Amino acid sequence: MNIAYLAQLSPEIRTPPFDGPANHIRHIIHEWREMNHRVRFIGGINSIYWKSDDLKNFEPIENQQKKILERSLRKIQTITHLPYLNFFESSHFSRIILNQLENIDCLYERASWMSYGGLLISKKMDIPLILEFNGDPLLDLKSKGQLPRGLQLAISSSLFRFTLTRATHLIASGQGWKNNLIEKWKISPEKISVVENGTILVNLLCRENLANFQEKSSQFPIKIAYLGGFYPWHGTKIAVNAFHELIREGINAQFVMIGDGSDLEDTKRVASSLGIEEKVVFTGTLPPEKYANILAGCHIGLSPYCGWSEYSGLKLFDYKAAGLAIIASGQNGQPETLVHNKTGLIVPPCDEKALISAMKLLAKDRNFTVALGRQARFEAEAKHTWRHSAENIINIINQFVDINKK
Repeated sequence: MNIAYLAQLSPEIRTPPFDGPANHIRHIIHEWREMNHRVRFIGGINSIYWKSDDLKNFEPIENQQKKILERSLRKIQTITHLPYLNFFESSHFSRIILNQLENIDCLYERASWMSYGGLLISKKMDIPLILEFNGDPLLDLKSKGQLPRGLQLAISSSLFRFTLTRATHLIASGQGWKNNLIEKWKISPEKISVVENGTILVNLLCRENLANFQEKSSQFPIKIAYLGGFYPWHGTKIAVNAFHELIREGINAQFVMIGDGSDLEDTKRVASSLGIEEKVVFTGTLPPEKYANILAGCHIGLSPYCGWSEYSGLKLFDYKAAGLAIIASGQNGQPETLVHNKTGLIVPPCDEKALISAMKLLAKDRNFTVALGRQARFEAEAKHTWRHSAENIINIINQFVDINKK
């Protein structure tokens, strides 16, 4: 099959380190190519459109100059603060890349706020558009203090809903996001499939090298890991406060925090103010090949989201692959990838006391920690490889490509 993977607003996928969205794109495309599908990536990075057929060599697509009418309207819009429709950007995206998509069977696009260039291309070429929904962009904008207001919010929300409803099919990266599409964006359940994320750590790590698969004395330090972004909704400061309570009780524990973000320095200051800076290691952003061995040496993985409605982040699948006993924020059946008391412990979001209790339970009951971690690894091997995710997506795409050819 010939697939165009579109990302009108793309993360940086050309050079490492790659963030979660970039890793998702790269792994899915890699697996599709390994399955003998031809895939062309086209995405907008820093206001320039790039294409690649192998994710190694990226070629900029010649960007046509803005027309006089477009420049004039933009100037008027800026001066008068008229509502922003993202029309020129989306039509520009569709116009420029249209001739880059010969013999394409399907468009697969990572949905982004007010970006409907892929929809325009789909209508012009009369081929299916499968939209991947990895999170509600309004929640992301709100968490960053960039939520539009008034008429702008109404117009941009309508445009986003229009794009979702006109796409051929939607693939949500978790059941929580499917629920969000149904309840908030009023999308028919029949139009949505769920395909969870994957993890490369299943392939990078062997069971026998994982801490929870090794027989050791109960006296060794319990090692706790956090992997991901350092932003207010990730709960990193809450995690450090909870870890401090373990140390106060005399529990022999260490904490490694992997990642970067606007809350990193504040999180470091919290650790310093509590006098535990020697017990908490901050590594910065690392590629999977580097952080894999760090997670392999740990026993517990934390995902203390606070103020976020979907709790099934990429870190959970990495934790499961590393055989960690997971403590994750969740509610209303989320995160679906964990089963409480079987593959992890689910605590209410922003509940520091509950997080502390869960951490103390696992730190003191090593047998329980080992049991959770091992079961998590078994599930990762069975369900959370990127090949498993890529195959599930292809099976969905095939349904609509076959219908379109009839």
